[in-house]
Amino acid sequence: MAFQIAPRPLNPIPSKRPQKRKGYLSWIHTLPCVVTGQSTVQAAHVSFASPWHGHYGRGKGTKAPDRFALPLCEAEHTRQHSMNETAYWSSVGINPHELANTLFGLWSDYEEYEATERATSRILSGLAANDRLPSRDTL
Repeated sequence: MAFQIAPRPLNPIPSKRPQKRKGYLSWIHTLPCVVTGQSTVQAAHVSFASPWHGHYGRGKGTKAPDRFALPLCEAEHTRQHSMNETAYWSSVGINPHELANTLFGLWSDYEEYEATERATSRILSGLAANDRLPSRDTL
């Protein structure tokens, strides 16, 4: 007699929203913009789902979880909201879910000072890899 495993959905949607992590969005505001490197930023939530990265989208009338917030300067944040979000992130050469998970992991794993240093280094490395590292004069 053979046993059959009942099929399950590949990415079941969680039944409750993630909890807010006190201080995370404040910490995001201390980092440079992931697109321009500018130092004055807003917390930009990534809205589109990526179950592979643990992001199931947002409910109607709600924001995406804070874990999927990235630091963007005001101009880029406005641009992110003014077009198809998947197209926006593709146009700037960033996988927002991977970067958001990296930043959240650094914030979760290290003391704030070290997390800030490591996150800033990661952001600036990404800017350099995409040939967008600003000069000191433009910051």
